[in-house]
Amino acid sequence: MKAILTVQNITSDFVTTFWTPMFVGIFLAIVTYALWPRNKATFDEAARMPLREE
Repeated sequence: MKAILTVQNITSDFVTTFWTPMFVGIFLAIVTYALWPRNKATFDEAARMPLREE
């Protein structure tokens, strides 16, 4: 049986082969940025913002 090319198949293949690895890479970059030791002071300060009385 010959495979039928449809817009749905082409779109699904495009999303699977291109966007999924791109979003995984973006996610890993965000996690790496958030957990990088140099950024700890910035995130600690941001975590204390709601508790400050001004």
